[in-house]
Amino acid sequence: MSKYKFNKDQLKFVEDRLGITGKIRVVLNYVLISILLAVFYYLIIALFFNTSKEELLVKENELKAQEYKKAVEKMEVLDNVISNLEERDKEIYQSIFKSEPPDIFPVKNRASLYAQLDSSSDIRLVKLTTSKVKNAESLLVQQDAKIEAIKNVLKNNPAVKSIPSILPVRGMDVSQTGAGVGKRIHPFFKTSVEHTGLDLLASLGAQVVATADGIVKDITKTGDKGRGNVLIITHQNGYITKYAHLGDILVRKGQPVKQGTVVARVGNSGLSFAPHLHYEVLHNDDIMDPVDYFFADLSPEEYREMKVIAMSSGQSLD
Repeated sequence: MSKYKFNKDQLKFVEDRLGITGKIRVVLNYVLISILLAVFYYLIIALFFNTSKEELLVKENELKAQEYKKAVEKMEVLDNVISNLEERDKEIYQSIFKSEPPDIFPVKNRASLYAQLDSSSDIRLVKLTTSKVKNAESLLVQQDAKIEAIKNVLKNNPAVKSIPSILPVRGMDVSQTGAGVGKRIHPFFKTSVEHTGLDLLASLGAQVVATADGIVKDITKTGDKGRGNVLIITHQNGYITKYAHLGDILVRKGQPVKQGTVVARVGNSGLSFAPHLHYEVLHNDDIMDPVDYFFADLSPEEYREMKVIAMSSGQSLD
């Protein structure tokens, strides 16, 4: 549709014809408006409508978010389980060895360690492992040196013979271990009583030896009552050892004895459920765990096995 304008010179309306510049301007306006409308429509569609591919990505993100949430919950559960296991392991170690367990990877360093394991390359992990192994080897060498030093002291120091450090029944095996120190069920009364020594199962007549140099302090014989035939030996540095439920006693009161000397034979005297030796160690009148004093006869593995058996035996033999 043509446009008209009033011509003052001619005093009439004439057709308004656009020049080239005007036509270009009109075309550019149409193009610009078209572009703006296209952008506007695209934004509307992009904001309020998803393509099939975008919907698929949204669903994948939601699934991953759910899986991540479940993984976090499982990690929390595992962390709690590991913490509980660490506490139980610590309690077991303390009850058996009476000391704090060694912490190879301290808690304060674990976060950085786990971060390294999660993000490090294979080469870096190999280097880290190699470093830990070398450190362990160094610690092992140091411990070997300390053990050798202890062995030299034990071998060359006569005073060590006054510590009750050997097994009291000659030729016995770790499997002959019975109930240890602590609350145990009495074999006859079926009540919980305090057990002050270590039961060692053995056949009648088995040789009982002095576990350290000392002097026979006392010998008592009560027949079928109490501890039966009992031998008490005093040692240096406040140590006393007691041997109960004996058969024949081969020493006399006041007699000096050497470590390893046969002093009696295993019996079944007193209130005893079966032939065995009830063995006690006292230090300055305090009841000690005899298993902790067999270091001259037991390997670390045998000591651990005997300790576990003594702790897990719920019923004593006397």
